[in-house]
Amino acid sequence: MDQSRNQSGAPPKGPGQAVVSLNREFMAVLVNEEAASIGRAIAQIVRGDGWIEARASAVLVDAIAAWLGRDAVQTLGFYANGTGPVEVVAKIGNYYITGHGIESESDATVNACERHRARFSQSRIDDYDLKSGNSRFNWGTPLTQRAADRLAGLLNEEVDAEIARVVLGV
Repeated sequence: MDQSRNQSGAPPKGPGQAVVSLNREFMAVLVNEEAASIGRAIAQIVRGDGWIEARASAVLVDAIAAWLGRDAVQTLGFYANGTGPVEVVAKIGNYYITGHGIESESDATVNACERHRARFSQSRIDDYDLKSGNSRFNWGTPLTQRAADRLAGLLNEEVDAEIARVVLGV
């Protein structure tokens, strides 16, 4: 009997081992000393992990697009409780990448609602244009562009982009 399927014959829920491994590598880059300090500067916080802050999310998504290729990454915003976007996320294949790591498509809205204390019924993940100039995000300055470029470089040094694209289903 194939143990990769449950009683109903459906594949097991949750990300596969390759995605879990990729997530571990991705998160290791975000928490290394240089990337963490860039994230804190962009999020304009003193302590903690800046990449999980909404203010840094646009920079993170731009860095992911530079790392994996702009053709592979769809930029989306999380619209909480019917308001404008409060976080920017990168969609690659069937996965979403945030400062919290790689999330499956089926869990992305639920996890974003929990992060932002938003009602599921009044929230959504939808297209977002980084050029739209939203004051909630720290994006559009030479500093943020340099930060995105440096983070993309760090990701490229530590995680093979081609392998990541295959694992994420691009």
